[in-house]
Amino acid sequence: MKRPAVRTPRPWLFPEPRHGTLPNGLNVLIFDRPGQYVISAGLVVDLPLTAEPSDREGVATLTMRCLDEGTRTHPGTRFSEVLEDAGAAMAGSVGHSASELYLDVPAHRLGSALELMAQALIEPALETEDVDRHRSLRLAQIEQTMAHPAQRVGLAFREAVLESGYRAARPAGGTAATVARVSADDVRSFHAQHYSPANSVLVLAGDFTDDPFDQAEATFGRWRSPENPTVHETPRPAPATCLLIDRPDAVQADVRLGGFGIDRTDPRWADVQVASYALGGAFLSRLNRVLREERGYTYGVQLVNQPMRSGGLLTVAGSFRTEVAGAAISEAVRILDLERTPITENEVADAVNYAVGVTPLRYATAAGITEQVTTLIGAGLSSRYVDSHTAALGLVTPGSATRALRQVLDPTRMSLLVVGSAKALEGPLRDAGWAVRVQTDAAAT
Repeated sequence: MKRPAVRTPRPWLFPEPRHGTLPNGLNVLIFDRPGQYVISAGLVVDLPLTAEPSDREGVATLTMRCLDEGTRTHPGTRFSEVLEDAGAAMAGSVGHSASELYLDVPAHRLGSALELMAQALIEPALETEDVDRHRSLRLAQIEQTMAHPAQRVGLAFREAVLESGYRAARPAGGTAATVARVSADDVRSFHAQHYSPANSVLVLAGDFTDDPFDQAEATFGRWRSPENPTVHETPRPAPATCLLIDRPDAVQADVRLGGFGIDRTDPRWADVQVASYALGGAFLSRLNRVLREERGYTYGVQLVNQPMRSGGLLTVAGSFRTEVAGAAISEAVRILDLERTPITENEVADAVNYAVGVTPLRYATAAGITEQVTTLIGAGLSSRYVDSHTAALGLVTPGSATRALRQVLDPTRMSLLVVGSAKALEGPLRDAGWAVRVQTDAAAT
């Protein structure tokens, strides 16, 4: 058999949606995807967490978690039973800029499943016993997070890098003190005030057997709620700091090193993405190659570029053996210094080829499209961003990638957060030039 010729791949573009708006103000985006017989639906509510009362932070998370605990039409466990009968799965999430509810269901059962999704959003029961149970679960989750060193240092890094007055500096799900104050009445009031069709977008993707606009109108068309203006904050960075959270006798140090980053609207975004991939986004990127493969300090380390709606976090994340943690941190700082070792042409080519190459695979399913579009809407962007970002990647050069990362992540102005043994780590960190503050960790006492 003759070997087939390998042709240059055709240009790939993110699919264009059909747009529509229901009379109640709900925007609807339809992505027709032939062959995708499991429909993916996502509803994103423009609901920044600045809408939460400051002493009830976490109420948005409890509200979302209670939506599928029963509705007025299908109270209690009956709701989950009819959802299962429809062959559907529903899940929600809350971020600092938006709340999202997702539904996956076979195409021929979309109408009945959308009706259930609409009920969860329009007429949730929000019973006191359900709110009480989810509040207890959230408090247990917070306790577990604070006891887990890697998660604990992640929270500490966010709190240290962003100015304390901003909501984004604190956990999306609230703290133990604020969650404990949330009552069922708070949840019901929050839902009534902030869940509105005028603040929401419904995204549907898949191979539809019936007109999805008609199905959206039949299910969500009755949604009536006053529009509540939303205000998105623009966080500012806090001064660089070094905090060591003491876990006596810990055998490893969980480390976060970095600072305040940029968001997707910044013209340097593609350059920083490429540079981040070269330094810590792949298995053989610089950080992992040196600190894991050559030095044996860690099982893995990465550089994470995490955007928010405004600004972001650029973080080296890893766990290191206590006895080598000081040396590993110093080595990481050296690797991040691109003045000495700029990004190379090969690194740019590898990063761009990877990002462009996986894009069609990432959005090959209906769920992939829906999740990306709802994420972009929550960030204040449209689905056209995917193609514009792909084009921007093609313009990145070694010089532009090096310059952008040096501007955003200056090795001389980074914050360092460590959870580990203060007895073993404070001296090496001070010797390396860090002005260390030591904090007793309540979770370890």
